[in-house]
Amino acid sequence: MADGVPLNLLLEPGEYRVEWQLPTQTGGTETLQGDLELVADRPPRGNAFGDVPVKWETAGAGGVASFPQIYEVSTVVGRLLNGFTVVLIGAVIEIWMSERAVIHARAALLGREPVAADTVQVVGVDVQVEGLDAITGIGPIGKVKIPLKREEGKRYLDWSWEAVGNPDSTQTWTDDDAEVELQFYSSVTAPEAFFFRVTFSPVVWIRPSRPIPFDEVFSEWVEPLRRIVSLATGRKEKITYLAVRLADDGGSRLFQVFGTALQQAPYSSRGNDVLKVERSFLLSPEDMSLLDLLRRWQQLRGEHHPLLETYGSMMFAPEQHPRSRLLLLLQALEGMHGHENAAGFAERVTKHKERRESALAEAAETVSAGVLRFLKTHLSRRPPTGLQQVLGETLTAVPVDVTEDLGRSALVTEVMVDPRKPTNSYDALRLVRNDLAHGARGYDAQAVHDVAQLLDGVVRAHMLRILDCSEDAQRRDQERRRR
Repeated sequence: MADGVPLNLLLEPGEYRVEWQLPTQTGGTETLQGDLELVADRPPRGNAFGDVPVKWETAGAGGVASFPQIYEVSTVVGRLLNGFTVVLIGAVIEIWMSERAVIHARAALLGREPVAADTVQVVGVDVQVEGLDAITGIGPIGKVKIPLKREEGKRYLDWSWEAVGNPDSTQTWTDDDAEVELQFYSSVTAPEAFFFRVTFSPVVWIRPSRPIPFDEVFSEWVEPLRRIVSLATGRKEKITYLAVRLADDGGSRLFQVFGTALQQAPYSSRGNDVLKVERSFLLSPEDMSLLDLLRRWQQLRGEHHPLLETYGSMMFAPEQHPRSRLLLLLQALEGMHGHENAAGFAERVTKHKERRESALAEAAETVSAGVLRFLKTHLSRRPPTGLQQVLGETLTAVPVDVTEDLGRSALVTEVMVDPRKPTNSYDALRLVRNDLAHGARGYDAQAVHDVAQLLDGVVRAHMLRILDCSEDAQRRDQERRRR
């Protein structure tokens, strides 16, 4: 356990000896000795040694087999020498020689109880994400008592220090299909004569009303939670702890999860660290429900909302070059605008088609057949749309209108004197986007970065809006990005 961190790991990252029940390519299993490598933020990897399940092309003493032999299985179960059970999820088994198999997997589940390979149904999720304590709104300590001076007539140290817990810091939200609870695990130092400390770790409990597949844990709950917290803090937050509870007769069994994006390094909260975080919004039982935010994210994901599939999916990607970042932000705004105005655009398309057919019918009476064929080929079947209109509507629809800042930016100032004569800042960005997308021209990276920073605030404000966050939350996020 890390010093002073109440949230404990079942098992630290490392390398462990394992007895594997390795599925064969013909539907059976082989018991083999091997090992398991568990590394933070990496897929788990196992090795099995001995008479590995090679598929022979011919039988007998002169049998022939070709390598490598690679096959996939849904789960692989093993038993560690320390008594723990491991379940590898989404395993790929590679056999390169008849004495060794390598097992790659998407995730590893480690727990104290045995489990069958075909019973991986999740009934609960315990997860910690960086920044949870910064957005809770209610801390775990209600009040403290600190002696400031010695009372008259009392000896030195004849007093006490006191911390009173705040039960309201445990926040619970429920609907028909799940319960989500945010609470603080606590720990206190063992009794001694020289040191005393109480610490707290924020944890989110997710309890669906029905067992769910393991993949749904990530797609529907853990990754949306991580992204929601990151939107609130303006940082790329990490998943510092994840465990799942697997269905059992009359109860559940806790299994710690290792895999990509899982740090498995729990933290305890510190007041000074929390105060340094500029939050767009805070969670509270009355004003901001974490479950409502998660449900809204799930809904938007199910609708394939363009903001989630462009900006949302790239929130944790490595830092991009300003050129790529600007193009992504413009694409996100275009996609969002088209998605939210789909009904109006469909009506425009219908009217445009009617007017097109009418115009072609009139032209057929006066122009040659060749000209008519040209018109039919090149007269668009859809009404004109442009980035200029998109920017004009999306940039002014957020609490902080950055149009003036955009006009003063070095990038727009440079393009406004372009021989193509853009009409305004939005039109200038249209030209920049076309130049960058088609490789026609490059621009100063810092100038592009400054504009991308403005647009990033706009996109984030729209992300908060579609998650039903308040206008104040959107404004705070934009102002944070402008500094």
